[in-house]
Amino acid sequence: MRQRASLGIIFLIVFVDLLGFGVVVPQLGIYVDKYQGSAFMVGLLLSSYSLMQFLMAPRLGKLSDRIGRKPVLLYSLAGFVVANLVFAFADSLFMLFVSRLLAGAAAANISTAQAYVADITPEDKRAQGMAVIGAAFGLGFVLGPAMGGLLGGAGGNLAIGLASAFFSALSFLLALFFLAEVPEAQRKKNPRKSPWRLGPKAPGFGLALLLALLYMTAFTQMETTFAVFVLQTFVAPHALIEGDLFRLHTHVDPEAHRQASTMVGWLFAAIGVVSVSIQGFAIRHFRKYFSEKSLVVLGAASVALGLALFTLPRQFAWMFVPVIVIAFGTALYNPSLSALVSRLVPQENHGEALGAYQSMGALGRILGPIVGGFLYTTFAPSATYFVAAGMVCLVCLGALGLPRLKNR
Repeated sequence: MRQRASLGIIFLIVFVDLLGFGVVVPQLGIYVDKYQGSAFMVGLLLSSYSLMQFLMAPRLGKLSDRIGRKPVLLYSLAGFVVANLVFAFADSLFMLFVSRLLAGAAAANISTAQAYVADITPEDKRAQGMAVIGAAFGLGFVLGPAMGGLLGGAGGNLAIGLASAFFSALSFLLALFFLAEVPEAQRKKNPRKSPWRLGPKAPGFGLALLLALLYMTAFTQMETTFAVFVLQTFVAPHALIEGDLFRLHTHVDPEAHRQASTMVGWLFAAIGVVSVSIQGFAIRHFRKYFSEKSLVVLGAASVALGLALFTLPRQFAWMFVPVIVIAFGTALYNPSLSALVSRLVPQENHGEALGAYQSMGALGRILGPIVGGFLYTTFAPSATYFVAAGMVCLVCLGALGLPRLKNR
């Protein structure tokens, strides 16, 4: 019973991490525009978050080995509270950067949460324990953007930041009073391994990592510029735009920013509904007839098609078409490639292999926003989405070279 309660709190911690990320992401473009920044600055903001997460994850993990998992998780949750409060009251680009850097450092606690699960679960139930983290990850990522859009439309970054700070504070209190610490002897039984010390020489493993990096780099190009595109295309298409690569002024009023926030929220809500429907109910039926490799190819092809269609709608209602196509492809691609990675390596190497896979995703989240913001600001919105579509087409072609494993 105690283990189940601890897993529940770990679920909540990871959910809050991803909720805090997702609730802000689709709104950053709107607030950067409000403070006269460019799409390239949005990319730098998102990359700064992922870079801090990438740099701090091994350090927090090492610290948790020395002083314990619970203290590190508590420190990171307190950091989330501070980061969200800074975002709530941000009135400049500088304050937005401060909030994202703090949030990225705090979000590095996911590796510590994984280590905690490894500590308290026996080997034969380790996969079910890690599935708790996967479920929290997916749920937070799905609900966050939709909630951020609706809160942003109602109360701007103040509402988003205060709501996120509340959830982080609630997680902190639950962890403080109800999360059991792992004894030092038990932590020693589950030493953390560097994701780059890869023992397996499994055919297709290196290709899968390359595909993960390329796909995430392409996908975050769209994610970074999404809100700015909605604002400039459907809310204020005739607004005067002045500036350079780093600073722009689109001459729109606050009501336009609120309207764009709400529109982005509804689009991300549609992504959430499709993703949950596919991953929760339909994918097991797909798995009866298709291998993971086939689903990776089909998912990537769908995402590439959606990205290619992204700039075609001239009325907002038609934006749901490419968005739903992208959501469908993502719901097939992500779980299928991660499942394939886990099957390409021996069971004793799962932790290292999936750690490397997640690191490739983090690196893509660093590169993608910078590339997408640069293309959007320097050339045109269509350049961002066509380049991203081309990259996902390469993923689709590369996936044809993955091993075909039989369904089990």
